[in-house]
Amino acid sequence: MFIHRKLKAKFTNFLSFNFKAKIFRIFLICFILIIFFIKFDIPKAQKNDIWFYNNQKINFQGIIVKPVDTRINNIKLTVDAVDNFQGRVLVSTNLYPEYNYGDLLEITCNLKKPEPFEGFAYDRYLAKDKIYSVCYYPKINLISRGQGNFFLEKIYNFKNKLQLTINKNLPEPQASLLSAILLGSKRGIPSELYEQFSLSGTSHLIAISGLHITILSLVLMNLGFYFHLSRKQVFYGLSVILFLYLIIIGFPASAVRAVIMGWLIILAQVCGRQNRSSNALLFAASIMILINPRILRDDIGFQLSFSAVLGLLYLLPLFENLFDRIPNFLGLRENLKVSFVAQIATAPLIIIYFERISLVGPIVNLLVLPILPYLMILGIFALGLSLIFFEISSFLFFPVYLGLTYLIKITELFSQLDFSSLNF
Repeated sequence: MFIHRKLKAKFTNFLSFNFKAKIFRIFLICFILIIFFIKFDIPKAQKNDIWFYNNQKINFQGIIVKPVDTRINNIKLTVDAVDNFQGRVLVSTNLYPEYNYGDLLEITCNLKKPEPFEGFAYDRYLAKDKIYSVCYYPKINLISRGQGNFFLEKIYNFKNKLQLTINKNLPEPQASLLSAILLGSKRGIPSELYEQFSLSGTSHLIAISGLHITILSLVLMNLGFYFHLSRKQVFYGLSVILFLYLIIIGFPASAVRAVIMGWLIILAQVCGRQNRSSNALLFAASIMILINPRILRDDIGFQLSFSAVLGLLYLLPLFENLFDRIPNFLGLRENLKVSFVAQIATAPLIIIYFERISLVGPIVNLLVLPILPYLMILGIFALGLSLIFFEISSFLFFPVYLGLTYLIKITELFSQLDFSSLNF
């Protein structure tokens, strides 16, 4: 009997070793393939490629294939060339006249190759979206509208309607801040306020990430259970809504990672299987890199998002005892612990890319993170109800205004301290 148990233990260890070795080999092969794709996925321009004509004046027709990116002083149009050319061009032009997704345009401009500036690899940043040409303030003629995907056009029109509702019921900068938190439209945030969020270590609040996706998922799940839907029905409905939400916010890497991980964890619960966050994280990273290998090198949001989650998975246990004496009133201890570990995990990347690290971040996050779930919930319900009861929409948004104002004031206060950040 003893020999039998000993042989069984050895066999189990052998299988475990083989399984781990197999996983390691798969990971190694994927890593080699990723490096191969990154190294050799450099397009060679042909005569029908639009970027073949960089540094030349050219006339071409193109369709706007993404929502218009509205800034304070201009707009940016992502245009796919048609007819005699192929390829994508990022066009910067004036705020007016207005253009929309699906517009067919005739454009005359001097094409330029994207160039790095102020230490930012702008060319690589655009290359991950297959953009190799930029165009500044060209001559544009609108040929026709409605040339895009019908399904996407309806979704983007709905997003524009939500954006207009926010702008109508909130002043600036509260309107731009809520648009960033709920719709992923952070381009309208004033540069001064954006800098304050950076100095206070709260930039992650205005970039849709796992925290935002988790809050949204919990709201939707509780609504589903309130209406007596089964767990499977809630899962299917949540899957569809989260996919549509990703389309609305433009598939930022942090949100995509959070949706994939959250979807896998909920799927495991529905199927009665054990879920492991590390496996979900590895699966999410593999899927995203296989779809677009360039994000591994050129998408800062991807790197920061996965670094933060890795820190929570593997560094958080090391700091458990450090926070034991802090009371957990209103989630105080948990918020401080998560914020502290996430900032440690992402600090090397933040120093490399931004040459600055916030020293007041843990304290500011402690003050603002507890209100974010309530702010998002109030914002979601205010938006939804305003589409029905538009006569009282300004009253519905008043609690949201108070929460946003608190967020802005706290951020402004701490960012003005002399020791708020350390520059490298």
